[in-house]
Amino acid sequence: MWFGGLTLWAVYGFMMVMFSRNPANGWGQLMLVAAFFVGLCHLTTLATMFSYVKVTPAALIVVNPGLSTVIPWSRVQQVDAEHGLVMRVRDAEDVHCHAFQPSVVGRLVGYPGARRAVRKIESYGKIVARTAGDEDPVSVVAWRRHLLFLVGGWSVFALLIPSSVRVL
Repeated sequence: MWFGGLTLWAVYGFMMVMFSRNPANGWGQLMLVAAFFVGLCHLTTLATMFSYVKVTPAALIVVNPGLSTVIPWSRVQQVDAEHGLVMRVRDAEDVHCHAFQPSVVGRLVGYPGARRAVRKIESYGKIVARTAGDEDPVSVVAWRRHLLFLVGGWSVFALLIPSSVRVL
């Protein structure tokens, strides 16, 4: 997934370079095109690079595009790899990890990546003392990360690439 996301970033960057090389395009047009490419890159990155599962002593953290969910170990009922990676939570909705999405190839080979993740998560969960606390899973939108990404991406596509292409 990372390779595909980074490849698309490179393609969008190359397209911005080619658009910047045309002297008929003014700075206003470059700003609009840069905003378009930043939107595409943000959606591409959300879909390909922002998903992961982090295991901590206190909780299992599932980070998906636009949403982070913290599941205390006392609430983790089961971690399943039947159709992608799914955390079954006591008295709450299941949490799916988008980094381990079900696919046709995964169905044929039995989701080996998700099964490895399940084994590691469960082995760590057995080591961690499961607290008797009854905390609820907490889902949070990572707004700061999204805003920084959009501002940084727009700066690269709208300012850095056109300026360096026009100067060189």
